[in-house]
Amino acid sequence: MMHIKKVIDFLHSKTKKEFDIYERSPEKYQLILPILHEDGDMVDVYLQDSPNGQEYIRICDFGMAIMRLSCTYEINSDARQRIFNNILINSGVQNNQGNLYLDSTLETLYENILQFTGCVQKVCNMRHWGTETTKNVFYDDLKNYITIELGQFNPAPNKSPLLDYPIVSVDWSLTHNDRNLYLFGILGNNKAKVAAIALLEFQKAHIPFIGIVVHEDMDILGKKERLYLTKNADKQYPVLDDFKEKAVADITRLAA
Repeated sequence: MMHIKKVIDFLHSKTKKEFDIYERSPEKYQLILPILHEDGDMVDVYLQDSPNGQEYIRICDFGMAIMRLSCTYEINSDARQRIFNNILINSGVQNNQGNLYLDSTLETLYENILQFTGCVQKVCNMRHWGTETTKNVFYDDLKNYITIELGQFNPAPNKSPLLDYPIVSVDWSLTHNDRNLYLFGILGNNKAKVAAIALLEFQKAHIPFIGIVVHEDMDILGKKERLYLTKNADKQYPVLDDFKEKAVADITRLAA
């Protein structure tokens, strides 16, 4: 069992009494720390017994970080999930059904509290992560799935169906029953515009094809961009997970 007086005395020796601690429920203590989110709210940190033994203390947040993040940002794609997982791994923090935690010895408690709160701040600021970071992860995930799971459709990257207009290309060309399927991965309005223009150019050239669009997150697109893609694509997947779940069956059906 955690000896809370020993914990308090140890933290006082490290922080010059710049914190308070309250028992919110039996053996569950909340730390009041001068560590804040960008809007001025305090970072939620709790201490409780660790199942790893008496020499360990569990630092956790009882799901507050993910709850806070969900107000403005959803971890609803492979790309976002990978970024979230990397934040936790790099900070040595675990996730148990939304409860973020880190088990610490008393000797390293102060350092681990700082490490834990830094991780929580990064999680809560995921919506600010650069588009380029999300883009790279999304396109890597899409590439890995296509090359590993859709090999039966002879995937070929960066194909240019218009020989006299090579600048208009597709991310992936797939084939089934001698029919061409042109696939675009979409992250953001700029890529949506490029894909819509390419699909329209292929149609003007009377190329027989099936246009497929896979979004990182369809909801982030502008109204016009969504409209252009809807008018020109044959099939859209609002998130990558949807594509992974249905791709084989849909391609087989569309190119029957």
